[in-house]
Amino acid sequence: MARREGSPDILEDGGERRRATIHDVARECGVSLSTVSNALAGKSNVREETRQRVLATAERLGYRASMVARALRMQRSFTIGVLIADVANPASPDFVRGIEDMAIRENCTLLLCNTDGDEARQIVHMRSLLDQQVDGMVLISQYCEGPVVRGLLETGTPFVLLQRRSPLFADDYVGADNFTGITESIRHLIDLGHRRIAFVRGPFESSTAQERFDAYLHNVAGFGLDSDPELVCPGHYSVEGGYAAAMRFLALDRPPTAVLASNDMSAMGVLNATAERGIDVPSQLSLVGFDDIQLASFARINLTTTHLPKRDMGAAAAGLLMNRIDSKEQLSQQTVIFPTRLIVRGTTAPVRTVRPRIRIAARSHRAG
Repeated sequence: MARREGSPDILEDGGERRRATIHDVARECGVSLSTVSNALAGKSNVREETRQRVLATAERLGYRASMVARALRMQRSFTIGVLIADVANPASPDFVRGIEDMAIRENCTLLLCNTDGDEARQIVHMRSLLDQQVDGMVLISQYCEGPVVRGLLETGTPFVLLQRRSPLFADDYVGADNFTGITESIRHLIDLGHRRIAFVRGPFESSTAQERFDAYLHNVAGFGLDSDPELVCPGHYSVEGGYAAAMRFLALDRPPTAVLASNDMSAMGVLNATAERGIDVPSQLSLVGFDDIQLASFARINLTTTHLPKRDMGAAAAGLLMNRIDSKEQLSQQTVIFPTRLIVRGTTAPVRTVRPRIRIAARSHRAG
């Protein structure tokens, strides 16, 4: 059966459907295959009028580019591997969404792997992604210095680190201005009268956690705050870690008047501990987090925290990766640092002072 003019279906004899091809689009438009290919890829060497005609024809015919044919033609898989330390962490989805935004724009598919912060598991996933010949990888808060991991990173497949960098290797990296974020939080607490500020630190192996801890120590010394070592406790970026740290702080002979957590999940653990101990936040204890996950803005939590532009950071990491994939030349190492912003909500307040009782002696009056 011949195709009727304007029909979206390409029909063969017998009326059976077949998938429209790039040849059908080119023939319908009266242009070459390369022109159709360039128009569909959004390349600038095609006139806008021609591009619109090709797009309209492809839509009318129901043409969908064959990813297999495209991959074979361009020697690419059009897949991006994304390794993430904890897919359950509420901060994770925004990073991934930013990566996906860029991947969709580049007609790529994401392969998402959760490593649970375990190096052995990360190695398994990395080997699998490389076996599938991904075009590149974005590593979110992953190990990047171990000999096996390093060997896999140096196989030639482009990669970008997000939220955890290596102090030993010059890798492409996207992160946040952790020093300024912690500094603004401490200044906010100082303005409220706090001088005994505890800190729930993140994992020792994380460069991001180390940067935030170094910023805390720098500001404690710089502002002359109480430097009691008992005011620092690991929280492992988890609710359980934040809870354990808070219970230790609250058991001190001189508990802190404020707690600064290295991420919002640790801050949630602090809130659990204060609720269990009957400590009111913020009238008895101020609390500041870091990351600004969606949960932090909920009315029942209303956490003062440092905002990270997580979706923009993910998109920037994917952008660096695409540059690596597309470039025919050796590019220099790229580092992108995003600014942070303190979001003041309901978990910080002026330090409560207990005023001493003043005895007032009764006045004696002489008669007459």
